[in-house]
Amino acid sequence: MPASDTPCITYPSLPEAEGQEPLGLLAADPAAVGALRVDTTADDLRPAIRSAFYGGVDQDVADAAIALLGCESPTAMATQPITLTAQRWGSVPRTYVLCTQDNTIPVALQRLFITQADSAFPHNRTHVVTLESAHAPFLSMPDRLADVIAGLV
Repeated sequence: MPASDTPCITYPSLPEAEGQEPLGLLAADPAAVGALRVDTTADDLRPAIRSAFYGGVDQDVADAAIALLGCESPTAMATQPITLTAQRWGSVPRTYVLCTQDNTIPVALQRLFITQADSAFPHNRTHVVTLESAHAPFLSMPDRLADVIAGLV
């Protein structure tokens, strides 16, 4: 949930991102290769990938999820700023699922996202639901997440 005109790639350098694990998984400099590259097939990286993305998920489910990950994501998504407008994104009700055990997006960074969104669109404040989950509550607590989503409809 990046702020308007802020490329996602800038967030990892903020103090709120301290402790973010995925950066250590990068296999190459994204600026040099034009992609966020993680070797998802490297057995020695599996524990770190699991810690970064799938904490609290059963080992067999985490292994299956890791097998489904692509090894590269284009950097354009992370480097290009987007402009959020009051008429569009600012008018849509927002719910943020804050995951307290997230090693991918630390809690302080999640709170910054919420604060920035609420500052930009104070007439439409973000509803926050807190889950005691790592980055993938859809795998670690799917029933609880489904309840959250069902409450939004």
